[in-house]
Amino acid sequence: MGCLGNLIKIFLGIIMIIIMLIVGYKLIFDPYRPESPNSCWSHRPVAEETYSKSDDGEYKAKEENYDFRTNVPVQVGENHDYIMENTFQKPGVVMELTPNLESGLIYVIKVFKSQLGEDFAPTITSAHDSFDKHDRWSKHRTGRAVDIRLNDLPLKEKRRVVKILQGTLPKEYKVEWESQGTVNEHLHFQSRH
Repeated sequence: MGCLGNLIKIFLGIIMIIIMLIVGYKLIFDPYRPESPNSCWSHRPVAEETYSKSDDGEYKAKEENYDFRTNVPVQVGENHDYIMENTFQKPGVVMELTPNLESGLIYVIKVFKSQLGEDFAPTITSAHDSFDKHDRWSKHRTGRAVDIRLNDLPLKEKRRVVKILQGTLPKEYKVEWESQGTVNEHLHFQSRH
């Protein structure tokens, strides 16, 4: 029994070493992390407080703004404005999308409105965010994918919207009905470029 116990300990030790190597690799070499200095999509705060000592000896906060022209793509224009005015975003969703995805997303929003009424605004549950939930090859990591909530819609309308999109979107876009019948049910929409 002692020999079997030692084999189990060796096996568990090897598994722990493998896990540590994988985690270490991801922490050091994963260029897609938002905080990575190599990432062109780094999420820095709008302003960071620094403190300077004034003449009377007190420390006062001083605001320093980051230059978003070099750190994060600025989302402006008619397409982005339309998307922001005609959708809801789950808290924490970062709407940094490529222009190609924004063009296609406008069409997706219009299909939802055509089937559910002009007042309907789809809820975007994930865009360029949730780096811990998407794998390193996910289009979400490069601003080329969004998830739209479906779990609160009637089944008939969900089917119709997905069918219309799958039949009419150009080949440069992809749409998938994911997590059907669960609380995480959503429409995954992505740009291939």
